[in-house]
Parts: sequence; structure tokens; C-alpha cells
Amino acid sequence: MTEGNSTTSAILALTRFLAYVLKPLGQPRVVAELIGGILLGPAAFGKVTYNSASAENAGSPPTSVVKPLSRFLFPPTSYTLIEAIGFLGLIYYVFLVAVELDVKVFRVMGRKVVAIAMASLTLPLIATAATVAVFGLPAPMANNSYKASGTEEAAFVLLLSFALSITAFPILARLLAELKIPNPEVGQVVLPSALVGDVVSWLLLALCFAVIGPGDKAAAHFKNEYLAPFWMVLAAACLVLVCLYMVRPLLEWTVRQMPEGEPVNNVYMGLVLIFVLGAALASATIGFHPVFGALVLGLAVPKGPLTTTLIERLDDFVIGFMLPFLIVGSGLKTDVASLMRPEGNEPTHYVFWLGCIVVVATLAKVAGCMIISSFYSMPRSQGLSLGILMNTMGPAQAIILNMGKSEKVFNQKIYAFLVVTSVISTALVSPLVTALDRKCRGPAIYKQRNLELSRRDSDLRLVACVHTVRNVPSVISLLQLSNPTYDSPLLVSAVHLVELTGRTPPMLIVHEAGAVGTLTRRNSDNAPPDLVHSEPIVSAFEKYQQHAGCVTLQAFTAVSAYSSMHEDICNIAADHQATLIVLPFHKLLTVDGEMEVINPAIRAVNHGVLTNAPCSVGILVDRGLGEHGKFANAGHHTPLHVAILFFGGPDDREALMYGRRFLEQPGVVLTVVRFLPSYEAEAPAAAPAVWPAKADRMWDDECIRDFRLQFEDNASVSCTDKVVSDSSATVAAIRSMGSIYDFYVVGRASGVGSPLVAGMTEFTDFPELGPIGDLLVSSDMGAMVSVLVMQQYVEERMGASV
Repeated sequence: MTEGNSTTSAILALTRFLAYVLKPLGQPRVVAELIGGILLGPAAFGKVTYNSASAENAGSPPTSVVKPLSRFLFPPTSYTLIEAIGFLGLIYYVFLVAVELDVKVFRVMGRKVVAIAMASLTLPLIATAATVAVFGLPAPMANNSYKASGTEEAAFVLLLSFALSITAFPILARLLAELKIPNPEVGQVVLPSALVGDVVSWLLLALCFAVIGPGDKAAAHFKNEYLAPFWMVLAAACLVLVCLYMVRPLLEWTVRQMPEGEPVNNVYMGLVLIFVLGAALASATIGFHPVFGALVLGLAVPKGPLTTTLIERLDDFVIGFMLPFLIVGSGLKTDVASLMRPEGNEPTHYVFWLGCIVVVATLAKVAGCMIISSFYSMPRSQGLSLGILMNTMGPAQAIILNMGKSEKVFNQKIYAFLVVTSVISTALVSPLVTALDRKCRGPAIYKQRNLELSRRDSDLRLVACVHTVRNVPSVISLLQLSNPTYDSPLLVSAVHLVELTGRTPPMLIVHEAGAVGTLTRRNSDNAPPDLVHSEPIVSAFEKYQQHAGCVTLQAFTAVSAYSSMHEDICNIAADHQATLIVLPFHKLLTVDGEMEVINPAIRAVNHGVLTNAPCSVGILVDRGLGEHGKFANAGHHTPLHVAILFFGGPDDREALMYGRRFLEQPGVVLTVVRFLPSYEAEAPAAAPAVWPAKADRMWDDECIRDFRLQFEDNASVSCTDKVVSDSSATVAAIRSMGSIYDFYVVGRASGVGSPLVAGMTEFTDFPELGPIGDLLVSSDMGAMVSVLVMQQYVEERMGASV
């Protein structure tokens, strides 16, 4: 027991330390685990020794004996423990991935997924076999002899080709879960393609071994059967049918027996875990790898509270504890030094020729993905990203190599070479895909990043974000206020933001007009998985487009983790050269008049967008703007009273520029209230030149003067000055407005640095709204009013903390 504790402690401590060190470099944990395994193996720790005192005979003085450190950390019995834990970790991890996988992706993208999977498998398979034949590379036998029979050569070519062609589906799933793949469309298609390729690879490999000679004893009864491939396929089909039509109904019945709203009983959990082992054993019995059985069962498990509980309780344990033993176990068997020393009658430059074969296989896989992606009208950059991701290597190669070692067609050198190749290829995936995405995007060169820089008659490009259906009415009301005309059309990118949970890769779904898709998401509680319907949200925006006129609308569904959701929003804004991003506040109005938090993580998303946005940003606090009869029927019922509070500065000017667009909308009454300090109103020459800066003040005066001249004859517009002495007077003046106005538009940094708001920032609950916006939404305001807080894009302050 002590030996096992020291072994597990050494493995977990080293791999987690390496993961911490490599995280700033954008490397997933699997790379740290592979490197940790190699360091703990004979290449590093195997060379370190220590002195151990021992006595040869009883009563004799102890003598100093030099022992390798690896012998202390990994006693002979520990290797069995590592392999057992890693093997179970692989089975349960593949099961969990299959449970979480969204099968709707296969239905929507079936042909594309299968085509990419087949191209990424067959082309490198053929290229590897052809390159081995051209180079005349002999098979390295387990006894370091490079003289093999025809059958052994065929087995060597077969195993090497599959090892370089197959994509490590478990590793790719972990990589997609841990890293933010920049292009969501690539992430959407690569995981299903890897899964299809993996399944087909194991089927073909099992059939080939049935012909050449199976590598494990479990399938030995097929060895002399002429119809062995047929029986294996038939047995695999039976296993699939049993999982679908016997195990699945049983699990559905089990779910129905659970009391509604109560946690899942551990007995049911244990039942599923036993089924996983049973499916893995059945798969091994018919000649396939046990992973195949776990994969089939995972896809057959009905989605519901049972699967949610399985994921919550097993995910961290399997990934954090069990799976590292599989990766580390591969590294422990890797002697990197063997790559540098010739053994037996090894041909000259053998490792170099192996490297050439790996390069050929890699390029063939990339070429296959690019060919298929171009056939489906995908950009070349996406095809190249697919090819890079599909070159992820890992345990699948180790399993194939172990099969080769058991058949004595591989030696230690081949094993070490492919393990090192796995480390290099997996480590390069993230930086290559990220660099490719940046290069394809290129520098954002559009100039209309805010309303003040845009021409008044230019189109308004706006990204409207919503999290739930409840956000839609207020956002559409704001779009109506934006007053699209033939001279100044409105180009809207409506984005439905969906939280990413599980291992479904981040994705960006583009909704074609009239064709709305649905996605699947899991809740964080034990409730059944929700169907996240984009249909009502997209339909509402399409209906608005039909009735508005002069509006071009493109609807998206962006699925990503909250921690990186702001990156998706900023990328969409940059791609569409947006002038303004509209974000919903993280609180919504309830029926009893209180504000409730939708999700605290939404607030962090808004902070991220404010910090990194490539254009201006508006945060919309809805407290009745979108309700029926307020603005939807403006001009027929009560008019909408809008107030722009102007203190000065870039954000307030942005609010004033946006307010211009409200004026030609029927039923809108607009009031601009400019706050001036009392000393400036009495003696402008004596005003201290502290705030605002002289240039800013000139711009403020020019904007107000231009606004008054333009709308002096408009009866629906008024512009007044309000003289106040300090922040207390400012608060009192704003409170006195009460419910006179229905909708306020303010700048986020309104008056920051001015004596008119001095001290207000210290008592702000929501810094993202600024001092004035925070006051308007506070309970002290005494009125339920909607607020739009504007932040102008100013290049110097982008990247500053919120």
C-alpha cells in the first residue's frame, strides 16, 4: 500500500506541476502528462541514483548500495497498478465523452463529418504504406533483428500505418475541452470526425488482425476461421443492438424509477458503471479493443438526470486521477536514449527515415482535410486547422504499439519514437491553430469603430447579444429606436449566447433565413438536459427584420464557456466591422418589480467585452423598455420619453450620437440634459482647468452646439442645462427626474474626474455601468427606468481593467 501511495503521489505531483508551468504557454494537461511520463521513465529518473544501506548477512555491518531513483519511486509491482488504473481511466473517459457528445451534430453535418474522417484516415494510411515500400524500411523485431518474414513485414506496415493515421479521439476531446479553439466552426466538426475515424480505424484494424493473425488471446478462436472478419463484424453489430435495444430501455426504466427532484441513488450509478465494464469485456471478447464497447454504451445512454450525475461525479476523478496514469504509463516505457543508439543490425539513419515517414503521413492527413473542406466550400484556413487538429496523437498509438510488441513486430525504438512524436504533435496543435487564426483574421483595419467617427449617413453595424428569450423584446425595441432608413441602414448581427458545458466543442452556428437549428446543453443541476432552442430567438429577430425595412440581419448561435464568451463576441464584432456591441445586463426585472440575477457569469462576460471590444459598447438594463405598449406601439399609445444625461467626455458624446438616431422614430420625445458646475455657469473664465481636458471640452461644446442647431425646430427635442454644485446636488437632480423619463442613455465614464460626481464611484455597486448608470438602476432612484450605458471605443484605454 505504501508503494502504491508513493507511486501515485509522484505521478500526480509531477504532472500537475508541469501542467502549471506549461499553462501560460497554452499547453493542455495531456502534454504535461506525456512529458512527465518520459521524465519519470528511464530517460531521466532512471539515470538518477541514490545510496541505500543494506546488510548482506545477519549481524554484518551495513554496506552502501547504489540504486536507481526510479526503483524507489516505481517498485516492480507499481507498474501493474499504473497500467490497471490507466486502462480503467481510458475506458471510463471514452464512456463519459460518448455520454456528453451531441449526436445532433452527426445529423446536421453527417456527410461532411464522414468525408473528413475517411479522408484523414485513408490518405495517410496509403501514404505511410507507400513511403515504407519506397524507402524499403525493414520491420524492427522485438529482438532488435531487422530481418522479418513477409507476414511480419505486412504486420509492421499495417500497424505503423494505422498508428500514424488514427486520431487520438480521447486526447483531442480533452484538448478541445481545455483549450479555446479560435474558430468555432472547426471545433464543431473536428470532434465528430475524429470519433468516426477512430471507430472505423478499430474496425479495420480488428479485421486486418483477423486475417493476418490477431494480437490478443481474446480473439484467438477466430484465428483459423476463414470467415473470421464476417463473424467479428456480426458480433460487433450484435453488441451495438444489445446496447441500443436492451441496455438503453433498461436505463430508461431506471430513470423513471427515480423520485423527481431527488439526487440519483448510488445504486443506479453503480449499475451503469458495471454495464460499462461489461460492454468493454464483451468488446474485448469479440476481438475489438475494450474502448469500443465503452464508446457504444456511452452513445446509447439516454440523456437525463442519470447522465448529468454521472458526469458531475466521475468527470473530475477520471480526468484528474485515473487518465493521467494511462498517459504517464506510456512515458514510463519510453527510453528516449534508445533513439540515439543503433541496435542489432539496424540500417543507417533508421530514425531519420522514420521521421520522414511521419512527416509524409502528417502532410497527407492535412491534405485530405483541406481537399474535403474545399469540396464543402470551407475556407482553406479551416481545412488547414482541421488537418492540424486531426494530427493529434496519444493513447491510441500506444495501444497499437502494445499490440505490435505483443506480436513481436515492434521494438523499444519504434515505441519511443512514436511516443516522442505524440508529445511534439500534440504540443504544436494549440500554437499552430491559434497562429493560423490570427494570420487569417489579419489586423482589423476598419475605421468606423465608434459612432462619433462614423458619418451620419453611413450604415450602422451593430452586434446584438442575448442570453435568453427574456432579453429579446428590449433588444428589439432598442433596434427599433435605432431608426434604420434608406440613407442610414442597419446591419445587425444577432447573437444567441449559449453556455458550453461538457465536451461538445465550442461552435458558432450561422442560421440561414427561415432555417433555424437547435442545440443541446446540460444544466448544472440534476434536472434533465435542456434543449436550447434558438428558434424563438431567431424567429423574433427575423420577424423584426421583415417589418422594419432597411435592416439586414444575420442570426448566430455562439456556444462557448463563459470564461471565453467575450472573445466570441469581440471576434464577431471584428469580423463584421461593427460600430456598436449591445449587451444585456446580468439582471432582469421580475413580476414583483425586483431585479433578479440571470447568471453571475454574464457580468464577467460584460466586463470582458468592455475591456477588449474592437468598437463601442452599450450595456442595456431593461426595466420595461420591451414591454407591450411602451415602445412597440409608440405613436399609437403613450410616447416614449428618452433622456440623455450629458456630463462630458467620449462616452457621453457617444451617447449623444446614438440618441440622434432616436429622433425620427414616431412616438419618441428626447431630452438632452447637460450638467454644468455652478462656478462655470456664473464665471466661465474662473473655472479651474482640471476637468475635462481642454480638447475634450472643445469637442463637448461643439457636439452640443451642433445638436441644438440641427434639432432646434423639432418639437420632440429639447436640450437644457442643469447647474449643480457638487455630487450631492447631482444625485438630487437626477432623483428629481424620477419617472418623468422611461429610458435613459448615459456614458459609462460620465463626469469621472469632475466635482459633479466626486465620491460617487466609491459607492458604485456595478462599475460596468459607471457612477451615473449605477445610480439610475439603484433602489434609491425611486423609479423603474430602463438604461443604456455607452462606452466609446478609444484605442488608448482598450485593455485597461474594468
